[in-house]
Order: sequence, then structure tokens, then C-alpha cells
Amino acid sequence: MAYHKTTLDNGIRVITESLKSVHSISLGVCLTRGSRDESEAENGLSHFIEHMLFKGTQKRSAKDIAISIDSIGGEINAFTTKEFTYYYARFLDEHLDKVWDLIADILNNSKFDPEALELERGVILEEIKSFEDSPDDQALYRLAQALFEPHPISRSIMGPQKNVKSFTRDTILKFREKHYRGENLIISACGNLEHQRIIDLAASSFNFKKEASIRKETSFPKFSSKSRSLQKNDISQVHVTLGTRTIKYEDKSRYQWLILNTFLGGGISSRLFQRLREKEALVYQVVSFLELLTDIGAFGIYLATDPANKEKAINCIWDEFDKLKKHGLEHNELKRTKEHLKGALMLGLESTTNRMISLLKNEMHLKKYIPPDETLKEIEKVDEQSIQSLIKKYLIPETYSTSIVGPKVGKKNLGK
Repeated sequence: MAYHKTTLDNGIRVITESLKSVHSISLGVCLTRGSRDESEAENGLSHFIEHMLFKGTQKRSAKDIAISIDSIGGEINAFTTKEFTYYYARFLDEHLDKVWDLIADILNNSKFDPEALELERGVILEEIKSFEDSPDDQALYRLAQALFEPHPISRSIMGPQKNVKSFTRDTILKFREKHYRGENLIISACGNLEHQRIIDLAASSFNFKKEASIRKETSFPKFSSKSRSLQKNDISQVHVTLGTRTIKYEDKSRYQWLILNTFLGGGISSRLFQRLREKEALVYQVVSFLELLTDIGAFGIYLATDPANKEKAINCIWDEFDKLKKHGLEHNELKRTKEHLKGALMLGLESTTNRMISLLKNEMHLKKYIPPDETLKEIEKVDEQSIQSLIKKYLIPETYSTSIVGPKVGKKNLGK
């Protein structure tokens, strides 16, 4: 079996998948904590720390870190989400020791130099401004607020500017000390590797305290349909998101949701693309999206259109919902959507990076490995009746919240 999992004495979980047919390795270190683990005053700290770990260690400057990976033709990066912070690299298998030394160095020995901190504060503030200037990002952000506020998952991952301006070196180090613990860390790797070699490197590299930080459980507010809007007069389109709460990641109906999401807005043959773009010519782009977290999820639809066409576009979506509730998916539609979804999943797994992230998500949410063949079988088992049950339960306009960003857009008359 190519998959292996080992838990080290310090609580770090090491999961690997060996692929002898490739000459590369994708390696990641995941902290199972993200923006939802921050208080309101801390919002943005996880993202700030992610930036700072690349700004210099005891033996490498920020430029040295960049040269170290570029000189071997590899790539290194990181990202922060609501639920985890991830540091990863992709490189030729012959450079495992060099890359491991680099990643271990930035995680163990980052200096958080005060001068570098001030410089990076400026970079993050510019990143926030870019986020605030982006109408599609703002539409999605405001939908999360409408669905979940005041729960922490409704907040921006980068935090507000006032928080970023206020963070001190001491604040950052205390947050890092609290959360960067062995039991909060997962090392995932995929490629031409030996599991025992990764274990040996991990056991000798990290000296984090074992005990996990406790995730504060915050209840979700009672759901009610809400709307959010933002006026931006420097844009010509109105950006619309519609969304509702759904299931948590471990729910078995996630396979039905994957199919329904793909069918509605997952490609150029999807129901909404064909209706809003090909038939009605109302949009250039319309997509649906599905986000499944540890304890809840969200399904949504995003589109951008001329303000004069906003109501018609939204009503077209409700009309398609109504058709599906009345008639469901035809057998051929379900079969075609399954093949689309299976093809996309398997093509994605041609990438060692995607396989590595899949290992991580399965460990985080399910505490086990799901082989690709098992995923394909679960998708194939989904029938018309189970999809129809999902449609009748979730494709109800009255249960959807709305976010609109555009010129001269008010909070009322949203086309519900």
C-alpha cells in the first residue's frame, strides 16, 4: 500500500503517499488552525504569521530563502484558510534533504525581526486593499457574513486593517506559541519518497510542544435569510452571490453535493451556464461553489452582470431551481455529470500537490485515507432519488442569503 500514517511522540502526524512513477515530491506542513481560531481582536494573526515565516531565520535572509528554492528549480509557498495554515513545497526528489532543511528552518527559527515585521505589515495592508478593491471577493466575503455572522468563519482571513496595524511582535509570538504545537501539526507528502525517511526527518527537525491548543467551540447563530450590499461606483457590473448553509465535510451526502454543485455551475455544460450565458446572454461568467468545513458548509452561486439585468439573472436561477424541484435530473444528465466530476477529480490527482492536499483534508476532517477508487465508487453509487432529496431540501430561494456589490445597488428588491 502506498499510503502510510505515523504519529510521532510529539504529536505530529506524518502521512505520505508514495508514487514511484514520478520524479518529484510535494511536501507540506499544515497547522490545523486558521482564522476561525482567532478572537475578533486577533483576526488576521494566522495570516500575518504565515507571511513572516518567509522573512528570515537565524541563518537565512528572506532573499536566501527565495534563492534556496529557486536554485533547485522548486517552488515554495503558503496559504491561510478559515481552518488551517499550510506551508508547502514541490521539488525534484533528489533535493528532499535541502528542501526539508529549508522548511524546518523557517518553522523553527524565524526571527520575526522588527524591521522586517514593519515592512511586511505594509505588504499585508496592500493585500487587504486589493481584496477590498475586488468586487467579486467582496461579494463572496459579504455572503459569508450574511450566512454566519457573528461566528468567526464570517470574518476575513486577512483581518481588518486596524488589526494589522495594531499587531506587535509580542502579540504575534504569543499567538504562535499558543497554536504551533505538535498535536496541531500534520506533515503530508506525496511523490517518489519513502515513508520512513519522512518520519526520520520530522522526528529530528521539530521541537514543538506536544499539547494541542484547544479550539473554542462557537455556536452558529440561528439561520435567517439576509442580504448584504456594497456600493462601488468605479465598476460597471453588479456582482451577485446567492448562498445557503449546508453540511459538514464528513457528512456522507457530500458526494451528492459534489454532483449537484457540478451539475448546476461546474462547467460550460452546467445548467446555470447554459441558461444565463448561452440562452439568455446575461453574463460572461456564472459558477456555483461548495465549501465544506469541520462543522458546517455553504453552497453558493456567483455571477456578474449589467445592473439592468440583475433581477432577471437572479430570477433565472430561481426558475432553474423550480424546474429541478419539479422534474429532477434526468438519468442521462446524472450520468454525464458523474463522468464530468470523476474526470476532473482524476485529472487533478495527476498532480502530486493536489494529492498531498487531499491527504491533508482527509486526515483533518475524516482522520483516515480515502483512496481515489473509493471516491469514484461513492460518486457512482449516487442515484436520482438521493439527488432529488437534496434538491427539495436545499434549492429553496427563501433559505438563501444574498450579497450584491455594484454601482447604485441598495439592500432591497434583490429579486427573491
